[in-house]
Amino acid sequence: MPGGQDNIGIIVKPRSSVAEEAALKAIRALTRNNVEPLIEEDTWKNYESLRRFPKFSIERNPPRKIIVVGGDGTLLWATQRVSSPEVIFMTVRAGKRGFLLDVEPYEIEERVLDFIMGKYKVFEYPRLQAYIDERKLPCSLNDVVILTKKGRLVRLTLYANGFKVYGIDGDGVVISTTLGSTGYSLSAGGPIIDPSLDVIVISPLNPVQLHLRPVILPPNYRVDIEMRPDSGNAYIICDGQYLEEIGPGTKVSVGRCEYPTKIARFKWWENYYEKLYTRLLTYW
Repeated sequence: MPGGQDNIGIIVKPRSSVAEEAALKAIRALTRNNVEPLIEEDTWKNYESLRRFPKFSIERNPPRKIIVVGGDGTLLWATQRVSSPEVIFMTVRAGKRGFLLDVEPYEIEERVLDFIMGKYKVFEYPRLQAYIDERKLPCSLNDVVILTKKGRLVRLTLYANGFKVYGIDGDGVVISTTLGSTGYSLSAGGPIIDPSLDVIVISPLNPVQLHLRPVILPPNYRVDIEMRPDSGNAYIICDGQYLEEIGPGTKVSVGRCEYPTKIARFKWWENYYEKLYTRLLTYW
């Protein structure tokens, strides 16, 4: 039955023949080892080849172990919607970048067996919890972004644990986790943070004040952001998955999410900088 110890869930990036092929390879490895694959509802709808297997809802009855096949966006989609803090994700890269995913297609069979047998290390990645005027938004594994709407100037005042950091007049701001430091924050001029560290990174987006620079905060800090009365409208975006329009006078707070995301890693620590170079720094 869904959620049982003898089931492992499968989530696949939509409209990708590469991801579909990798998912089928993972499923064959599961069935050879007498583990029944469960297909996530949206994946089940997207791929006819997977409809012969039972399905599950990631928001209602996820199995304890889930294999994510695709890119970074696929993983972020899954981690934002999963209803149980006990779920452990195995990540299979099926795309050009997929920096957050560490299993390559050629090693799927070996890693699936390791996943079944528990031969992996679980890393718990802190997430960010954003609030709009005290209303809770979905947790973010990578980042919380305030981004201009239609290119209008966004005017913000930022505070860290109640102390003013600076004012930003520009396109907005990125608040990121350590894991998210290689995402939008990096494009905004933020630093690459070693994954052994646990911090919060503030990266202004195209500020008019050219002297503004990213700020790194301790992980337990609360970041408060006030949209000034003369600010243009903006969007708040959580992990590129959740989007909501906000306007002048809105108060946004960002702190630590109650539950981290759990990801099974197999060789992650021994080759992090190799992955950083091959997948990110030589991306083009």
